[in-house]
Amino acid sequence: MNQCLKNGFSARLSIGLLAVLLTLFGILPVANAQTIKLATIAPEGSSWMNSMRSGASEIKERTDGRVNFKFYGGGVQGNDKQVLRKMRIGQLHGGTFTSNTLSEFQKDASLYATPMLFNNLKEVKFVRNRLDDRLRERLEQAGYVNFGFASGGFAHIMSQRPIANLDDMQGLKVWVPEGDTVSHSALKALGVSPVTMPLTDVLTGLQTELIDTIMGPPAGTIILQWNTGVNYITDLPVAYIYAMLVVAKKYFDRIEPGDQHIVREVWERVYRGFNEEGDSDNKNAYKALLDNGMKSVTPNQEQIDDWRSAVRASNHKMAREGVMDISLLKEIECYISAYRSNNAETDCTQ
Repeated sequence: MNQCLKNGFSARLSIGLLAVLLTLFGILPVANAQTIKLATIAPEGSSWMNSMRSGASEIKERTDGRVNFKFYGGGVQGNDKQVLRKMRIGQLHGGTFTSNTLSEFQKDASLYATPMLFNNLKEVKFVRNRLDDRLRERLEQAGYVNFGFASGGFAHIMSQRPIANLDDMQGLKVWVPEGDTVSHSALKALGVSPVTMPLTDVLTGLQTELIDTIMGPPAGTIILQWNTGVNYITDLPVAYIYAMLVVAKKYFDRIEPGDQHIVREVWERVYRGFNEEGDSDNKNAYKALLDNGMKSVTPNQEQIDDWRSAVRASNHKMAREGVMDISLLKEIECYISAYRSNNAETDCTQ
């Protein structure tokens, strides 16, 4: 009997040793491995997608294969609403989203993209240094893990005919992202009738003349080939654009705590890189558009203050209706005012 017991123990030991060896050599799957499925509109082969895949490879290596990321690039999973629906049923676990969609996760996550809020990137940096952490925390509290904002620079009006004033916009079919009620309201305040459609349909919309005017950052416009459908760019920053990688917390929490730390470390580094490169990429893209034949249009300076006043009133109306936190919007405006008046030490939190 003792011999049988000994033989049985030896057999179990051999099987266990074999399993360890097979795991080490990657033949057996790693126990408790988690695969996070992410959707993005970034095309395969783009610098963004290459950096994302590089980050995912580093995470897989550093977690010994316990954490994997599977990407669905180029918008193959559909528009933002479709991706959100797939996240809710667990078909997807997260994705990369632009600023106009982030309010779907937490209403204040899109605040920086409020139309005609900022005049330049220095104002943006001043505000972001004070509010980024709070906005990220609000997203986490809403159930969405995130890794920082990636700047996309300013969106500009791009059109098939020159736009220098409001009269030039009359009769145009101006695109507004699906679900972006703030921008929709801002255009209505300017007397313009917007056309709503998903981000993924813009190129087709331009090609089929469903729309003839867009608002987007030059870099994103080139990546998504929207520049092929427009001829003019108005030299006025309309809204600050950014992107973020968002993962539903209930799936992120399945990752072991030590591995979560690695995931956060890598993705935050990747997104810091995106953020640092975004503004310069957008500036270079603007020049590239002009070099390739797009014509720059100088807006009517006498109208700009009127535009800003009308849009600001629209923004506050939307905030009072609960679309965003009005106290936080006023805090941002306070910081912008402080920056413009060289009062950097102003406390706008009171």
